[in-house]
Amino acid sequence: MSRKRTLMPDIYKQKKRICYGPTMHLNGSFDNSNDKELGNVPNDTKASVLYLRSLFPVEKFEHRLPPVIFKHQLYSLIDSRTIVDKHINDMLQQGEINLFRLGADSDEYCIVLKEDYRSHVARNMAEASIPKTIADKFLNTVVEKCHNVNVDKNVLINEYHFTDEEITLLVNGSVITVRDIGSWWLSIPNAGLFMKYFMRGRKSLLTMIRRCKYREILKKDLEIRNWPKTARLGLAYHIHDIIGADLVKCIQTTSGLLLRLKE
Repeated sequence: MSRKRTLMPDIYKQKKRICYGPTMHLNGSFDNSNDKELGNVPNDTKASVLYLRSLFPVEKFEHRLPPVIFKHQLYSLIDSRTIVDKHINDMLQQGEINLFRLGADSDEYCIVLKEDYRSHVARNMAEASIPKTIADKFLNTVVEKCHNVNVDKNVLINEYHFTDEEITLLVNGSVITVRDIGSWWLSIPNAGLFMKYFMRGRKSLLTMIRRCKYREILKKDLEIRNWPKTARLGLAYHIHDIIGADLVKCIQTTSGLLLRLKE
């Protein structure tokens, strides 16, 4: 008995592709070729962190913020979320980065390189007239030893030897914010400014795609669109945001990568 259906030859099958950004070379330069096939994509989370960090325009914020990226942006560069999560945890345990919880979602995390965060905290606490001894104490205890996104009063007092008065100064310096009674989130000074422009830029980009025919656009065409000056974080930064956050569907076409707004 003959088969009613024949198998489709591999040559006609569409290979699985993912949305991908520039590849970082050993000399620190980036290859801007996009839309690479899954089998050719390197799983280098650290290089991806450094690439996304390079997209953050610190000068547009007059250095009031360190380079901040969202963990989900890494998902636009590396196919396996499990690998990303594991590598980020490794970098956290090795003291290379700090994690912060920002945004409305409970699983939304921001990443800042530890050296960037240390410099930012030292500068902002000095501007807030927080004694240098308190700033140094925070940097050498909480920043170096705490691998969570929050810290409890018991840990601050009994392990890191802060007094109630010193904890109040940390709150005043915006390096911790209230989470619950006797518990605080670790924070980025001026995080509110970052979230304001982050949400503004995301909204601008989604509106731009929504106004396109069929609510879709080629990535290469999107990248040359005029970007509103009020959205300070930049177009490339937000493209990685909406891809990593699954706000658009990535479709490989003969003309390039197509971004289609999800319903």
